[in-house]
Amino acid sequence: MKNLFIRLFIINWSRKLVALIAAVIIWFLVYESMTTTRTIPHVPVRVTNLAADQTIDGLLPNGLLKKRIPVTITGRKSIVDELRSSDIEIVINAEGREESWVAAIEKKNLISLIPNINFAKYLTDISASDIYIHVSSLMTEEIPVTVRKPIGEPPKGYQYLDVWPKTLMQTVSGPKEEIEKLKKQGIDLTFNLSRITKEELDRIGETQAKNGSDEVSYFVPNTWKEVAISFKDGATEPLNDPRAKFLRIDFLRSELIPLSTDLQVAIFYPLQHSKILNPDTITLAITDPLKKKNGIPILDIPLFAKDVSHLFLNVVKNNLQLMVLAAPPQHRKSLNWTVEVIDQELLEEIFITKSLQEGGEKPDDFMQLKLREEYLRHRFRTYVLQMRLFTSDEKKLRLHPHIEGQTIKLS
Repeated sequence: MKNLFIRLFIINWSRKLVALIAAVIIWFLVYESMTTTRTIPHVPVRVTNLAADQTIDGLLPNGLLKKRIPVTITGRKSIVDELRSSDIEIVINAEGREESWVAAIEKKNLISLIPNINFAKYLTDISASDIYIHVSSLMTEEIPVTVRKPIGEPPKGYQYLDVWPKTLMQTVSGPKEEIEKLKKQGIDLTFNLSRITKEELDRIGETQAKNGSDEVSYFVPNTWKEVAISFKDGATEPLNDPRAKFLRIDFLRSELIPLSTDLQVAIFYPLQHSKILNPDTITLAITDPLKKKNGIPILDIPLFAKDVSHLFLNVVKNNLQLMVLAAPPQHRKSLNWTVEVIDQELLEEIFITKSLQEGGEKPDDFMQLKLREEYLRHRFRTYVLQMRLFTSDEKKLRLHPHIEGQTIKLS
């Protein structure tokens, strides 16, 4: 074994070392001179020097086309084998082009994104399918953005009220055909309530509660104020409507509010049934749970309101009336009833005035006055529609008005 080692590595070692070095050099020179052909898929295509009043179908905001192409490359093996689609770009010069054209892809169109690599030195040929470049007039339009009802669940102890503003305008630039299509479709924007934490609303609520409000307004962060543009391959862009700075999601603390007043009860007689059901033929029976106060029938049950604010309830509570719909017995066993807000238009104006006063806000500091009033008007009408009454045991108020003889009884 020792003699074998000596013969292999010791005897004529200098000649063997020279031979080894020569072999390595020859291998390196041969490898570096080897060429290969390889197809790289999904190579990005960039268009440069486009006229200011023009655009191209499928052009993304970063200057790349939405469509990517395969490129077959022939060149030095050590370079070609290592290339990836992220290392190269096809660049097409649109300078002087006024109409659509078919761009032939040549070696000069292939650009390296790797510093210090010269494709002219290492690549001998490239081939790719021609690309049809559809030039279109650049059009800028205002596209309506509809803010949809949020998805997800609000934090525990809060209920979702509304989002405001509900409509914005987004200024978008792009190919005329795509802009016209987008204008017909519009853009949707939907927030996710699950991204809002209870701690955030509690913290905001502590500040806003100083103004006597039980509503909590969550102003939408700028990172949420982005919309996807369909013809830009779903790329998003920030909202550019100045009103976007007012975007807010409103919540209401989930709690029962004492009505603290008597609820009047009356009968509504539909004209189509008035021959048999009218004030002369049927009246309201003043039996439990009803009683009369100053000659007016009232519901003698402690009541609580839910899904409304304290301010709203204070404004409308003296104008609430429980209305029973009189209808022939064969139509229904239990008569329908509803709680109506009397003189709603006047109360709406009072609600707006009190909201501005109690909020301690100056419209110029918070919202333009017109937008603020529109918001409060919408809020009042929402409360009118969603107000629910509960009894003291926190159960929803359930009444069963029915016709008994010549009277309507509540049970």
